[in-house]
Amino acid sequence: MLSGWHSSRQWPWTSGIGFAGGRAGPASWLRACMVADGDRMFLWTPVLLATGVAAYFAVGFEPSPMILWALAAVLTGGYVALRQRGLLAPLTAGLLCLALGLAAASLRTHLVAGPVLDKPLAGQLVGRVDAVEETDTGGRIAIIAPRSFAGLPANRLPRRVRVNIRLKDMMIEPGAVVRLRARLMPPPEPVMPGGFDYARQVWFEGLGGVGFAFTAPEQVEPPDGAAAMLADMRTRIGARIREVIGGTAGAVSAALVTGERAAIPKAAAADLRAAGLAHVLAISGLHMMLFGGSVFWLVRAGLALVPRLALSYPIKKWAAAVALVGATFYLAISGAAIATQRAWIMITLMFVAIMLDRPALSLRNVALAAIVILLWRPESLLGASFQMSFAAVVALIAFYESETVRRLTSSPNRLGLENLPRRIGAYALGLAFTSIVAGAATGAIGAFHFNRVAVYGLAGNMAAMPLVGIVVMPMALLALLLMPFGLDAPALWVMGAGVDGMLRVAHEVASWEGADSFVADAPFLALLLLVFGGLWLALWRESWRYLGLAPMLLGFALWGATPRPDVLIDRDAALLAVRATDGRLVLAAARPAYTAEQWLRHDGDNRTPGEAARSPDMNCDADGCVYRQAGRPIVAFASTLEGAIDDCTLADIVIAKVPIPPRIRRSCGAELVLDYFDLWRGGATTLTFGTDGGIDIATARQMRGARPWVQRQFANRNQ
Repeated sequence: MLSGWHSSRQWPWTSGIGFAGGRAGPASWLRACMVADGDRMFLWTPVLLATGVAAYFAVGFEPSPMILWALAAVLTGGYVALRQRGLLAPLTAGLLCLALGLAAASLRTHLVAGPVLDKPLAGQLVGRVDAVEETDTGGRIAIIAPRSFAGLPANRLPRRVRVNIRLKDMMIEPGAVVRLRARLMPPPEPVMPGGFDYARQVWFEGLGGVGFAFTAPEQVEPPDGAAAMLADMRTRIGARIREVIGGTAGAVSAALVTGERAAIPKAAAADLRAAGLAHVLAISGLHMMLFGGSVFWLVRAGLALVPRLALSYPIKKWAAAVALVGATFYLAISGAAIATQRAWIMITLMFVAIMLDRPALSLRNVALAAIVILLWRPESLLGASFQMSFAAVVALIAFYESETVRRLTSSPNRLGLENLPRRIGAYALGLAFTSIVAGAATGAIGAFHFNRVAVYGLAGNMAAMPLVGIVVMPMALLALLLMPFGLDAPALWVMGAGVDGMLRVAHEVASWEGADSFVADAPFLALLLLVFGGLWLALWRESWRYLGLAPMLLGFALWGATPRPDVLIDRDAALLAVRATDGRLVLAAARPAYTAEQWLRHDGDNRTPGEAARSPDMNCDADGCVYRQAGRPIVAFASTLEGAIDDCTLADIVIAKVPIPPRIRRSCGAELVLDYFDLWRGGATTLTFGTDGGIDIATARQMRGARPWVQRQFANRNQ
């Protein structure tokens, strides 16, 4: 996109830059850097596209797709006309990328549009099973494409729904048409203003409802079609791995091959997260590279054993072609999640580059992969997976571009025993560098999204990743090759042993004091500055790259600058939290547990909901709860109308789980009154006490705006 306007590494406008201070002045230095880095301008194309995508999701209204695409068309014509006009060329190209990002996100939103339930419904559900996954309790989670549900007309029937089937030891096959009784609800809203919007995520997955089954599914039609056969093969592979390996190691091993993670016990997942190894469970670039790389190495090594082939034919290109087929097969059996599709695109570009005699791993290939993904699935930008995977890849390639680093981590070509210590040392140093660089690149992004920092992640990765790279993934490949012949048990046993070793490492590291630390929410500006500074540092090659350290330092300085709300109210008026004078939240109850856990996590608080609900300042009875603490407003949380009336005489803020009639509200002596209907209209609500005595009210629906994934009847009724 941006590479066509420059020639011979010369930026068109640099000839007009002055030289204040002489040839050794700052202007001269900047001009020299800009000229030397002229061929790197293309690397900023996906950054500008991503900026346009982010702008689309940031606005509180739905932009017109026609206007956005008309703007993109006008800018395309302008770029073609002005591409040889000095400074106007890159400016027009940059604006075009921004417009394309906006237009692509808008188009994708409307292409995936489908009915979404607007209220909870229960009834008979008949539909085709698109996917099914076993849980750690023996139940199933099924994605079903409904044919009928609870008497809904066809134009209001969701395209897909997610159903939790808690019954154990029952069969449900992908591709089959089933009948069951279920209760389905609209996708849940954020638990607090600015929180994770699950409804937006599942909008792009085509899910219009979530819920649970009352009865076991009854098969109406058997599975048929290629998609059903593929899903059934994936299910059987996962079951086979769990059966042969068994236990937690079997569940984790199956997840590494099929992407089915629901069967992994929560304790094991927590250990992996605390040890900085949670990325192992997500089939992304690491797994695709290990799997495809193993196929590439095996095929090339096998062909090299035949001298005539090795000397007369391009066996490296043949191996790349076979590895691409293997990577595509892995994409299919892993469930083709968004992160896996992204990894497949990146490794495809790598193998195609090998077949075209181009560098396999380069920032240009990463930029091409990012452009494809941002235009194909723009919503990927919002996910931590996209951000962390590209941050890690960009940082690693930029780091290993250094000749000094390559020399330190290179190993002798000869395989003699005398070179073994050096090869082992180079591998260990490379692993350490990789863990440090990838951890540094993704740490802030992970902390922003998950409010967690794996303090000892380097130790966990240094100890466990050799097992994953040398034992687990190669044995997974071998097991898949042998599985059709029933000879996979030995390979699976070795794979299970490697996974078991990884789990032992994770458990040990997670047991260290402070291994899993919580951090409070950061403002979006802090993440933006960190990402921009990191990209400036990684994408440029000359010395001006180090200017990127300034926004990164500013981003870290702003990390704790977000004012934290003083009162949090659940979207269903089911829970209240008040901030005490010590800065920690006091909960009115420990349930709903999910909401309580999310509030504490966003606050950087590692207490359990039960611990946060124990406070002498929060007094509860049958009519509700009242929070009293010296120096703080009295906050009442009424469960009944009688309790709300009583609270009006003593509390500064009254929040009621029930509707309050207007006449009672008018006579209430409290400074602020919120009842059930206020929360119904606004969703999750926070109150922040101002220094002037005022109260700032923020609601989830105000933050979400009038967007397609926001329930229609609420879109324009924010308070």
